[in-house]
Amino acid sequence: MKLGGQWMAGALVVAFSVLVFRLFQLQIYQGDQYKQRAEHNHIRQIAIIPPRGVIYDRNKTVLAENRPRYSFFLVPFEYNNHPEDAGKIESLLAISNTEIKNRISERSLNPFRPFRLISDVDFSMIAEYEESRNDYPGLFYQIEPVRSYPSEANMSHVLGYLGEISSSEAKQKPFSRFEWGDIIGKSGIEKEYNRQLWGKRGYRYVEVDVRGHEVGNFSGLRDVDPIPGQNLMLTLDAQLQLLAESLFQGRRGALVVMDPAQGDILAYVSSPDFSLDALVNPSTNMWAQLLSNSSLPLLNRGIQAQLPPGSTFKLVTAMAGLKQGVNWQDEVNCPGYYRIGRRLFHCWDHEGHGDVNMKQAIARSCNVYFYQMGMSLGIDRWSDEAKQWQFGEKTNIDLPDEKSGLLPSRKYMDDKFGSGKWSPAIQANIAVGQGDLLVTPVQMLRMVSAIAMRGTAVVPHVIRGFENRERSIWERISPQFQLIGDLPKEKLEVIIDGMYAAVNQAGGTATASGLPNVAVCGKTGTAQNPNGDPHAWYVGFAPKEEPRLSIVVLVENGGSGGAVAAPLAGQVFRFAYSHGMFSK
Repeated sequence: MKLGGQWMAGALVVAFSVLVFRLFQLQIYQGDQYKQRAEHNHIRQIAIIPPRGVIYDRNKTVLAENRPRYSFFLVPFEYNNHPEDAGKIESLLAISNTEIKNRISERSLNPFRPFRLISDVDFSMIAEYEESRNDYPGLFYQIEPVRSYPSEANMSHVLGYLGEISSSEAKQKPFSRFEWGDIIGKSGIEKEYNRQLWGKRGYRYVEVDVRGHEVGNFSGLRDVDPIPGQNLMLTLDAQLQLLAESLFQGRRGALVVMDPAQGDILAYVSSPDFSLDALVNPSTNMWAQLLSNSSLPLLNRGIQAQLPPGSTFKLVTAMAGLKQGVNWQDEVNCPGYYRIGRRLFHCWDHEGHGDVNMKQAIARSCNVYFYQMGMSLGIDRWSDEAKQWQFGEKTNIDLPDEKSGLLPSRKYMDDKFGSGKWSPAIQANIAVGQGDLLVTPVQMLRMVSAIAMRGTAVVPHVIRGFENRERSIWERISPQFQLIGDLPKEKLEVIIDGMYAAVNQAGGTATASGLPNVAVCGKTGTAQNPNGDPHAWYVGFAPKEEPRLSIVVLVENGGSGGAVAAPLAGQVFRFAYSHGMFSK
C-alpha cells in the first residue's frame, strides 16, 4: 500500500510537471507567436499605397499622373487555413490553386500580411465578389493608384515603367523602406527618382472574424493616411518631343536635343520604344514579346547604344591636331585614297577632294585629311585628347543604367593584340571614328554642346525641378558646369567654322540641316557596320553665336549621315525656329 501511494504521488508530480512545462511553453516561450496569431485573427493591417508624384513637362503639361484601379489582395494564412473554400477563390479570379501557392511561396511572405494577387480587375468581378464575400476567406479588394499617361508623346525611355519590387531588389539598401507588393520604378526617371516619387504609405485597421471576413473598422488603432510623392517637372518640351518621335517612326536609333548652356534635355527619343500604358498591368506574353524582339525596344539607345561614331569623331581628331600645333591653314592633298604600306584607305569621295585645309576637311568630311592626321598624332596623343573630352566615361545624365562606351588606348591595343603586335594603321581607322571606338549618343551630345559653348560642358539632365511637399513652390535643379577639352577658344573657333561650312557652304555634307534664318553648325558621320548598312550620325548646334539648341541624331543602319540624319536634325531646327525656341 505504501508502494502504491508513492507511485501515485510520483505520477501526480510528473503530470503536474508536464502541465507546468506546457503552460510555460504556451504562455512564455511561444506566447508571442500565439498572441500574434490571435491578434491577426482579430485585426488586419492593410497598407494603403501612396499616389506617386505627378510628372510634368517644362510647360506643366501632364506626362504621368494616377488613376484608380481595383486589385484583389489575399492573406496567405487565411487562404491556407480554409482549403475547403479555395476553389471558390480560384473560380472567381480564374487563377489555379497551384499558381496561388507559387505566388505565396515565391514571395516568402509573412502569412498574416496581405499581398496583391491580381490587378486591374473590372467591376463585374467586384460585383460577383460582393454578392457572396463570406465565401472567400482571406480575400479582399482595394482601390489603389496606378499610372496613367495623358500626353500624346510617348517618352517611354525617359519616364520609364513601374513594377512590383522583386526579391533581389527588396534586399538592396536603396529599397530598405519598401515591402513586398510595393510598386517601384524599374527604368527611366521612375527608377532614378523613385524615392521622391514614392511618398509614404498609409495604413487602415479592420476587425475580421475567424474566417478572415471583415466585420468593421478597428477603433483600437488610428488609421494613417498615405502621403503622396513629390511632383516632378521635366526639362522636356512635349511638343518638340512629339515631333522628334514622329521623325523616328519606322527607324531604329536615337535623337536627343539639349540646351547646351543649361544642360536641359528638350527632347529624347530612343526608337523603337514601347507603350507605357500596356506595361501598367503587363501579361507574361507581352514581356516575352518585348524581350525577344530583335529590335530591342527596351534598350535605351540614347545612353546604352554603344556604336562607332564615324566621321562625327573627326572633330576630336581635329582638336587633337590643333593642340599639337597643327596650322589649320596647312593643306593636304586628297586623291581619293591614302596608302599605308600595301593597304589603301579610301576617302568616301573616291574622286578625291583635292587640296583641303582643316576647315574644308571638316566641312567636306575628307577621310584622307584625317587619316594622315591620325597617323601623325599616334595613338597616345589621340586617345589623350579624346579622354580630355570625357569619352570612355559616363555623362552622369540623370537616367539609370548609362553605358560608358569604349575609348581605345595603347594599353587597350596591347591587351587585345599583344604588345607591339598591332599595326599603326589601326590609328588611321579610329581617327575617322571607326574600329574599336564606341560611343553613346549622349556622349556625342555632350561633346558637341561643349564645342558650342567654347569649352564649357554641362551635365545633361532631364529633371528641371521638384515641387515641395506643401505643393507651394518648385525647387529648381541647378546645372553642373565643368571645363573640358583644354583647347583655347580661338582654336575651338576653327572647329566651329568648319562645322558652319559643313551646313552652309557648297560641298558641305550637312547642308540638309541648314536654315535660311539661323546659323546652324553641324557634322555628319557614316559609320561602317559589319552587320548591315552603315549607321547614320549627325551632331550640331544653333545658332553659331549664343547657341540655344544642340542635337545628336543616330539612325541605326540608316546609311549616309548627310542624306538621312542631317535632314532629321534640320526638321528639329525648323520646328524650334517656328516656335521661338532660338529667341528665348
